[in-house]
This record gives sequence, structure tokens and C-alpha cells, in this order.
Amino acid sequence: TFQEQLEGMYRTTGAGEAPHPPALMCMVTLLQGYVGASDAEAVELSVVDLRWQMVLGCLGAATPPFSQGGLQAFRERMVAHEMDRMLLERTVALVRSGAMTEGERRAVSKALRVAIDSRPLAGAGRVEDTINLLGHAARSIVRVVSKITERPPEEICRKAGIPLLLAPSIKAGLDLDWSDPKQKAAAIQILERQVSSLQQWVDRHLDDVVEQPLRIYLEAVTQVRDQDLETAEDGTVRIRQGVAPDRRVSIEDAEMRHGRKSRSKRFDGYKEHIARDLDLPVIVACAVTPANRPEEEGAAPIAKDVQHQGLRLDELHIDRAYVNSPVVDDVIRAGGQVFSKP
Repeated sequence: TFQEQLEGMYRTTGAGEAPHPPALMCMVTLLQGYVGASDAEAVELSVVDLRWQMVLGCLGAATPPFSQGGLQAFRERMVAHEMDRMLLERTVALVRSGAMTEGERRAVSKALRVAIDSRPLAGAGRVEDTINLLGHAARSIVRVVSKITERPPEEICRKAGIPLLLAPSIKAGLDLDWSDPKQKAAAIQILERQVSSLQQWVDRHLDDVVEQPLRIYLEAVTQVRDQDLETAEDGTVRIRQGVAPDRRVSIEDAEMRHGRKSRSKRFDGYKEHIARDLDLPVIVACAVTPANRPEEEGAAPIAKDVQHQGLRLDELHIDRAYVNSPVVDDVIRAGGQVFSKP
């Protein structure tokens, strides 16, 4: 059963804290999607909204039946076990069966009429400039090394040759006039030199334990350096002119990117692509792509998910941003129809 599949995401050794009931957390996830609530709002609604309490089976509860952290952990566990996909597919199957509508036992065609569109999805990470990206990654390296070696961060900063991290922030540690181009250029030199010193220290002393999550931040430093910095003819390091095509903008959310919904509206994060059944009240598939990628790339994973459910795209409604997708050719080749506004 689906309940058993949810329980299968957890160890049965009895070690660790007892998890929240997975069926309860799954229902919370559905409620969140229905009303568009954040994790914090979901916790609050489970106490102050009788409708939520009725659905969750906790009428009259004075304390939340789950925590914000527990909800996040459950969602990550679902993604890791691909149960988020299973949840969507079971919802689609229920709607198509008529159990959630007035069409129970009514035959429903497997040939779908679907509309696909996208919307901005904000990334979870903080967007930073080059200096703060390097500083953020370096500080994270020190934090992880401190945990591995059981030494205080301050000691590691001094031994690794990166005293800038002893200040509350990188820019406070540099203590320069940021309106002066010469001082700003000097800041890049100082920071890059100290970050390199930290990397070399880690290579010398922790080569045997450079694993996740330490490797994540070491690779982030390399990526930011490659995309944002260049070496001048005199050997000095400076900010690269222009913007790298696939520029990383956050340390904690490595995949989010700068994107545009229109010429005047920019956002940071991802594009969420949604496929809506035009005959039944259900979203049949969805996909997420980095914000800087063209819309057309979101159609292929949607088509794959639809096919995985034993369904097929017979009539496709899209805007012009999707017309170059191979999915358009596939639908037409199979005898289907594609509609797009001119």
C-alpha cells in the first residue's frame, strides 16, 4: 500500500528520534500545495484552523502535530525516495478514477488535452556578489573543518592564513572604501589570496577527509573563482568583465540562477513548469529548471512523467516559448495537435 511505501522511507532499527507519522506529513504536504502555505504557516494552521485539524485528525489540539523542521526533513526524504513523484501520480490516478469528482466509474481517455506554462520559483539560497560568495564558501569550509577536527574556528582561520573570517563579515574585515575602484580591486587581491591559503591548508592537512559536505564548498570556491575572476597581464587577480553564461549566484543553493520572466522582470531561482489537464481538475506533471534556462527545456521531463503514468499527450496548449521543444514534434508526429498563441 501507499502507507507502507511511505513507511519504507524510514529505518526500522529504532535508532534516532521517532519520526512524525508519514501519512500525516503527506497530508500536510497536500494541504500546503492546496492553499500555498509555507512550512511556518502550515505549522500555525494546524493549530488555529479547524479545517486543517479536521483533515489531519487532530481536532482540538493545542500544540502542532508536527514541526517546521520535521516538515522540511520529510519533504527532503520524499524527494530522495522519489515519493514526491508517487504522491502526484496517485493524486492524478484518483482524480481520473472519478473518486474525487462526480465522474466515478466513468471511462476516461488516456489521450490528454494538456496546457503547459511556467512561473518563477524563488530559490532558497541568498544571492551574493563575488566577494560575499567567496567569503560565504570560505566560512562554510572553516565551519566544517572545525567540526571535523574539533578545533575552534578562530584557530583554523589563523593557521590557514585567512584572518578575514575573524571579522563579523568579509567586507567588514576588509575595511575599505568600497566607492574607491583601487581599494575595491585591492580587496579582491586580499580575499583571493587568503581563500587560496585556506584551500592549500585543507589540501595539506585534511586530504584524507575531503568528502561531503566539505567538498561541496571547496568546489564552490573553484566555481566562483573560474566564473567571476581573471588574471590580468601583470599577474594580479581582478573581477572578470561581463557575466558568465551560467553564473552561480548562491553558495547554499547551487542550482539557482538569475532569470527573466520578461524584459523588465528579473528573478533569482528557478522556473516551475506545470502541465494542467484541460478536461479534469488536476495537474498531471511538473518540472523545475534553473531560471536562466529556456522554457522549452521544461517540456521534455513533463512529457516523460506523463508517459510514465501510462498516458499520452494528444492535444498540447503552449505559449511560443515552448514551440522549439522536441515534445512539440513528438505530439504532431503521433497524430496529436499543438496550439500556441501567435
